[in-house]
Amino acid sequence: MNDLRSPVGAQLDLIWIETRIEHWLRFGSPETSVRIDRHRRRVGFATGDVFALMRWLASDTGAVTVSIDIIHVVLSHRRIVLPWVSGTATGLLRQTGYAPVRAVLDTISRIERQGLDPRAACPDYWRELDARLRANRPAPPYGRARHEAWLWRRAAS
Repeated sequence: MNDLRSPVGAQLDLIWIETRIEHWLRFGSPETSVRIDRHRRRVGFATGDVFALMRWLASDTGAVTVSIDIIHVVLSHRRIVLPWVSGTATGLLRQTGYAPVRAVLDTISRIERQGLDPRAACPDYWRELDARLRANRPAPPYGRARHEAWLWRRAAS
C-alpha cells in the first residue's frame, strides 16, 4: 500500500540532500513508503510501531548538527506534537550532539548484538536512557532479563 493518504498512525518525510540535509531510519519498518521527489520520501508507520530517526544537517559555514529521536506511534484521540511527524506519536528519546548520539547508536548496536530487536525494547528503557544521557550518566544496560520482564508486563496489561 503505497499511497500518500494511507491510514497509518504517523508519517514523516525522509530528506536526503547529500552533504547538506540527511534524514534516515536507524531502525523501524515503515508500513508505507512513497517517493515524493528526488530528495524526499514519505514513510508511514502503524500504531504501535517504534522507530529511530537520525537527522544530520550541515550549514554553509561548516557547522554540523546531528540528532536521533526514538519515536513510538500511539493510538490517541489527540495529536502529540513532534514537528517532523504528522499523526499521533510520542517521543521516547531525543539526543543532539555527537557524543550523546554516538552513545545511543552504541546502545542500539549492543541490543541488536544480543539478538533483540530495538523496536521491541521497553519504551521505559528509551526514556531512562534519554534521562541518563541528559544527566551525563552512563547508559543503563538492556539485556534479555529486562526485555523478558517487559514482555511479561506488556502481556499482563
